[in-house]
Amino acid sequence: MPTVLHDIAWRAMQVHGALGTTNEMPFFQMIHGAGVMGLADGPTEVHKVTVAKQVLRDHRPSDDVWPTEWIPRKIEAAREKFADHIEHEVGNL
Repeated sequence: MPTVLHDIAWRAMQVHGALGTTNEMPFFQMIHGAGVMGLADGPTEVHKVTVAKQVLRDHRPSDDVWPTEWIPRKIEAAREKFADHIEHEVGNL
């Protein structure tokens, strides 16, 4: 969250030009607040590693040349798995 806040406030400050850098706009305070929030929230890199572990938890390396999420391979596997059903439905058309 701190990174998102920082990026949005930084972009808003740039969009407003010179006015965005003054104390008449809240952007500098938001950028500063994002830094403080980052300290209170914990190290960003630890959060990234934690999320990456959760995302990759169920993934296994591929023994094939192609990655496990390669769509043509998934389509081929689905056709093999449901070949009897596909044959039955096509035969009934």
